[in-house]
Amino acid sequence: MILDAHVHLGEDVVFDEVNTEEELIQYYDEFQVDGGIIQPFIPRPYIKDHQDIHDRIAKFCKEQWPRKKFFGMASINPHFYPEDYYEEARRCVQDLGFVALKITSIAHACHPSSKDAYYVYEVCRDLKVPLMIHTGNGIPFADPTSVYQGAKDHPDVPVILAHAGSESFNQQARLLAKKLDNVFLEPSWCGTNAVKHMIEEVGCDKILFSSDNLDQIPVELAKYRQIIKNEDDLEKVMWKNTARIFNLKL
Repeated sequence: MILDAHVHLGEDVVFDEVNTEEELIQYYDEFQVDGGIIQPFIPRPYIKDHQDIHDRIAKFCKEQWPRKKFFGMASINPHFYPEDYYEEARRCVQDLGFVALKITSIAHACHPSSKDAYYVYEVCRDLKVPLMIHTGNGIPFADPTSVYQGAKDHPDVPVILAHAGSESFNQQARLLAKKLDNVFLEPSWCGTNAVKHMIEEVGCDKILFSSDNLDQIPVELAKYRQIIKNEDDLEKVMWKNTARIFNLKL
């Protein structure tokens, strides 16, 4: 089985990216990916736009896709009024069945240990879901060390470092995952050598397969199959860790 821990749907007004439902299914069929956790691209900074894309993701996840299972991840601007943030997060988790929240530090202009980010941790704690945080491109907010204080102060909230710091900052991501039990690594866009070091230093229990970009799927699959020769460890990375950390009902 293969589960993609980080894939997007919709239109991104920051990076001008677009993914459609048809493209997602086409790529997953071609590369035999069995499902994934779908989050929005960055919508315009209005609550209605966030609600619309979350509804679109929920509709897609509820479709009866042959041999595939999809789950939603909410991405809400942390700088919304707290009451608006909480209600949309609550709606996504409790009404739509979403399994996590996301801070995209570079696009949300949000330091992962700031006051507004701390509120997101508290919402995750209240709703009992993990928090994914973009790391890598977008310094200083996206430096993995910026996550440290927030993750340390919320040890009961699982924190997934999206891109695991990317190529430039993966060492910092590894150090964070080694130091904090609640921090996990999602190394999309990291090179094979960087991922090899992650496995050596933090182990396969803390690493999650993901693509982020549909064109990246074959590259991401190839690097894990090249590095991990033990079948049990490969299964952990390819789907078991994602199912466990996000508490997926498969």
